[in-house]
Amino acid sequence: MRSQIVYNPEAEDTVIGTILFEGDLFETVVEEGIKETHFFDRVNQRIFDAALKLWTSKGSVLTYDLLLEELKKERVIPDLIDEARLLERYAGKFVRSREVLAEYCKVVKKYALKRELVELAEEILSKDYKDPEELLNQLLDRAFELSSKREVVPYVSLADVVPELKETIERFAKSTSYITGIPSGFPDLDRLTTGFHGGELIIVAGRPGMGKSSFALSIAKHVAQKEGLPVGIFSLEMSKEQLALRLLSFLSLIPLHNLRLGKLTEDEKLVLEEALKQLAELPIYIDDSAALTTTELRIKALRMKKERGIELLIVDYLQLLRGVKKYSSRQEEVAEISRSLKALAKELDIPIIALAQLSRQVEHRSDKRPQLADLRESGQIEQDADLIIFLHRPEYYLKIKKKEVPPDLVGKVEIIVAKQRQGPQGIVEANFIEKLSLFEPKDPTDELGRVGEETAVEPDLDLLEDADLDLDF
Repeated sequence: MRSQIVYNPEAEDTVIGTILFEGDLFETVVEEGIKETHFFDRVNQRIFDAALKLWTSKGSVLTYDLLLEELKKERVIPDLIDEARLLERYAGKFVRSREVLAEYCKVVKKYALKRELVELAEEILSKDYKDPEELLNQLLDRAFELSSKREVVPYVSLADVVPELKETIERFAKSTSYITGIPSGFPDLDRLTTGFHGGELIIVAGRPGMGKSSFALSIAKHVAQKEGLPVGIFSLEMSKEQLALRLLSFLSLIPLHNLRLGKLTEDEKLVLEEALKQLAELPIYIDDSAALTTTELRIKALRMKKERGIELLIVDYLQLLRGVKKYSSRQEEVAEISRSLKALAKELDIPIIALAQLSRQVEHRSDKRPQLADLRESGQIEQDADLIIFLHRPEYYLKIKKKEVPPDLVGKVEIIVAKQRQGPQGIVEANFIEKLSLFEPKDPTDELGRVGEETAVEPDLDLLEDADLDLDF
């Protein structure tokens, strides 16, 4: 097979020779994440396996004599190599520097990855995939597995973290704003959350009709237009044309229905022309591929980050994503999707806002405010999320029942922060302009999170009590 020639005998023998004759450096090999499977040569595999067993059981520095005894015990000597040949092969191939050994380990791992890629190519060529989609999914799944093996993330001590932490706190102290992350455009929400931060998975959930997509687009518009930060959107439900039309309605303040009809006044046409120019300048990048797998999403998101430098990613919506393999239940698949999104947020070091549907349980209660138990199909979402936001529009349910909407509820939206890993829970209010499908702050003139007693917002405990939220994390 072609894969038999994909290895570096010098690198492999140098790592094994160092293990045999400079056993005190074995920890470096372990720290570099070297495994038996990284070696192509069978003798090297067995010597490493024996060394690892000895090191694990004895917990002491390896010596040549100890290893020789273990190799005889494991029948590596004489079944695979005799003692004279062992000395001849490895005696001149070892290093005394940890740094140099680490470099040899990296070479061994690189060739192991090359072998796996060759084996993957051979496997694909040897099978008759009648369905190209099946072939693509298999390829992406394996590629994801291989990419996750590339590097071992080193551990750090708290002493290493403290200087950076101190610098962060000092930067926060000097700031004149409560916002330490990316502002959402809703000042009351930002005071509660301090903005969206890198590595966070933010779930925005609600029943159909609550305006989840519009809320996410309102955030995207603010981040791209006011903050000047690139935003990526994966829309698994709406097309890029639909999203662009909504954004155009936001910018022009022309009702969405009017834009669809195309019947505009002369003044509106002038406004629309200016709004189109603004729309073209927004650093928002949309992928409207349907039925994405988590692996496909990851690859596309990495490309967006590399090519466009996105600082925020929006996924609309979580339950439309697919896992990369067959699952025994939908709940198990959604759990894997949730874990993948959280891992992706950490990998890209940006906040990811994932929209999610709530179960129908909400409809059967007299109080329609959502609870954490309403998250559909998986408690894993609740566990993985750093921030869970529910949207609740009392007006919506009154209209369904054909009841009169009191003036104070017209356009009212409750943004319920039901879980926050780094802060308090609470409820803030915003406005929903139905004809534009646009969310706006309750007080559009409010300055964003300026420090001062008059602007400091504490969680509304009365509202929380009324909401009957399950906040026992």
